[in-house]
Amino acid sequence: MSNRFLAMLVGTACATSMAHAATTVCVTDVAGLQAALSAAEGSTATTVIEVARGTYHLGGNQLVFNSAAAGQGQLDITGGYNSDCSTIIKNPALTIIDGDSLSGVLSLTSTAGISVRYLTLQNGLEAQNAGLDITVSGGGIIIDYNIFKNNHATDERSALAASISGSGNMHIDGNLVVDNTASSNVGGGEVDNLGTGSTYITNNTIANNTITGTLLNGYGGLFVYGSTTPNVSNNIFWGNTNLDFASYSNPVLVDNDYGTIGGNQSSNTGALNVDPQFSGLTDFHLLPTSPLLGLGTLTPAGGLPTIDVEGLPRSYAGLIDMGAYERGDEIFLNDFDH
Repeated sequence: MSNRFLAMLVGTACATSMAHAATTVCVTDVAGLQAALSAAEGSTATTVIEVARGTYHLGGNQLVFNSAAAGQGQLDITGGYNSDCSTIIKNPALTIIDGDSLSGVLSLTSTAGISVRYLTLQNGLEAQNAGLDITVSGGGIIIDYNIFKNNHATDERSALAASISGSGNMHIDGNLVVDNTASSNVGGGEVDNLGTGSTYITNNTIANNTITGTLLNGYGGLFVYGSTTPNVSNNIFWGNTNLDFASYSNPVLVDNDYGTIGGNQSSNTGALNVDPQFSGLTDFHLLPTSPLLGLGTLTPAGGLPTIDVEGLPRSYAGLIDMGAYERGDEIFLNDFDH
């Protein structure tokens, strides 16, 4: 049986085994999701919020978690569950949080670590940080296997804004950040590490993000800043306004494809400057003729993601593609995939 097909089978959630260490909440609507976030504020336990599949229309009310508590516990938000959260499908396209072009989507501020996985955050509207706005002053940040699309900032940072201080690490892995707009700066995302931990940015596709007004700095794609050296591997930065990728933190770049780049680099190996050959204007899978197939590193700093943005195996036959999607075993594509 194909590895790609096996990866699409539904896995069983393991909330029971986590009961001793965490508070686990299953949510199926917007009110329940905000209630779970509010209840987690100030809790000393790890809070795991399991979000059922479906579309969550916010109707002008941004989802917010804000804790300055010294003993705050970890917060984990994970989409892809069925209605009773007994099983999970690891595909962010199935769990959509929609700002309805009326508000920002998700704002998270904590003194402890936060993870966000398997969600689509779309149609956010805010002056800054319209999609995901996440700030952590203790613990780490994990933003893995999400889709950020069609968010708009009337100022800057439309899709993703992540900032960390302290000693925690930051992982931004396997995300699709596309078709977001900002009026002045950072059409896609900004990642700031102001602490002593490491930053790992691996196998993301950041494409077609635009700045609609007068350029402030011109970071249409991803801007990375911080006091430590970021590690940037296997990403596609393409078709963004002005600069596809920029950093002034001397990043180490390995096997990335970009159209334009700014700032400085400690080192840059395996860089490509070629059209990725996406499948369509709104379809960011790679065509079978793409020059990016099989050219990623299997040993990126911080570790290789285990799956792609659709929940399929991240590598196939000892090779890995650049970007958020892995073509993998093509035998079953007509029956089981896009």
